[in-house]
Amino acid sequence: HKDISQITDLLKKYPFDIHGKGQFKEEFVTAGGLDLKEFDFRTMEINKIRGLYAAGEVTNIDGVTGGFNFQNAWTSGYLSGTSVANNLFS
Repeated sequence: HKDISQITDLLKKYPFDIHGKGQFKEEFVTAGGLDLKEFDFRTMEINKIRGLYAAGEVTNIDGVTGGFNFQNAWTSGYLSGTSVANNLFS
C-alpha cells in the first residue's frame, strides 16, 4: 500500500504546463478504442483483464469536443478510480 500511495501522490501532484492549443489550432476527437462490450460500465473494468480499467478516449465513445467527450472522460475516470480504490482498500 505504501508504493501505491507514493505513486498516487506523484500523479496527483505532477505539474502540467499548458501552452495554448495544439498545432491544428482546433480541438478534435479521436475515434475508436475499446468496444463498449469489452468492459463493465458500472466499474469500467475490462472484462478480459481483471484489475485493468478503462477511461476517457480509451473507450469507443465519440462526441462533440468540449462537451460530451469531457463528460465521458470525467465520469469514466471517476468510475475507474473509485473502482480501483474500492478494490485496493476493501
